[in-house]
Amino acid sequence: MNIRPPDTDSPDNRRFSELQEKLAGIAEDPGVYLMKDARGQVIYVGKARNLKKRLGSYFRPPDQLDIKTGVLSKKIFSFETIITRTEKEALILESNLIKKYKPRYNVVLKDDKRYPSLRLDLNHPYPNLTIVRKTPKDGAKYFGPFASAYAVRQSLKFINKTFKLRKCKNREFSHRTRPCLHHQMGACLGPCCLDVDRKRYGQTVREVILLLEGRTPQLIGQIKKQMIAAAESQRYERAARLRDKMFALEKTLEKQVAVTTDFQDRDVLAIARSPEVSLITLFSIRGGYLLGTRDVEFSQTLSTDAELIRTFIRQFYEKRAFIPGEVLVPTSLEDARLLEDWLREMRGKKVSIHRPRRGKKVKL
Repeated sequence: MNIRPPDTDSPDNRRFSELQEKLAGIAEDPGVYLMKDARGQVIYVGKARNLKKRLGSYFRPPDQLDIKTGVLSKKIFSFETIITRTEKEALILESNLIKKYKPRYNVVLKDDKRYPSLRLDLNHPYPNLTIVRKTPKDGAKYFGPFASAYAVRQSLKFINKTFKLRKCKNREFSHRTRPCLHHQMGACLGPCCLDVDRKRYGQTVREVILLLEGRTPQLIGQIKKQMIAAAESQRYERAARLRDKMFALEKTLEKQVAVTTDFQDRDVLAIARSPEVSLITLFSIRGGYLLGTRDVEFSQTLSTDAELIRTFIRQFYEKRAFIPGEVLVPTSLEDARLLEDWLREMRGKKVSIHRPRRGKKVKL
């Protein structure tokens, strides 16, 4: 394919010729490519099933290029390639290199450190909830991130009022000599000083997990059964406590919006764009109820809707402690199957990516 412009002595044409000569030696294997500008800085990172074919799409006559590729191709002075065994390996490597170089023409999701989460340390015999802004892979269970510090404090306030998990920090727990005021008020089982049955405490932990995972209807059903059993065995004080807990949970459920009738877990992505900014909104649906929303802004990006959604999925879910079984997207994705395999590996279960339409759901 000879696409050299007529004026072969111009700097642009010499650059073009050099890039084409290098392209001739590129393998037709899966991998990652790094585009560099005149100063040698990485300005774009991409992955490909066929490196030679993908790179060739950048070096065509200007009238055959879309807006993004046309702008990018004028800035490319050199490129590097890294061959991988599979396209899935290329997907992971691409994500790591984007985070490392933060290229100008790639979409980079902002760090979640500014969003608070709740941490439940399941390695401790008596776990408690704490507010954190980092979510390392340390064996603990994380919930969030929440949209604001106010939202996470309100959630923690309700849990502390409704459930009897310990409120003290680990250091206080190990040095306390007598139960605190929370125990005296009936809001804590007092495992710091009392011989609390770990099975009983573990049941409370499981209830809190169900609540934070958005499975409030399931939790209410469990507590109702316990209440009826306690009443039938004439343990009326316990039945009354369970009744109060059930009522408190039902109040929170009244504030949630039921959006589906199949009571499944799914995330729904929507996108809106203007010349200045692009916005992706994520709706988290758990057990058929809308648990919350999250807005992510990207400024002045040349990426298509599909590229934005693909990048969001790849960068957002790699840090999530919980991945739903279904993700609904607003546009068709070329890499839908590859993303499904990648999400399944992290979740340990099947994950489906759908583009919703009227009537029966359609697989991408």
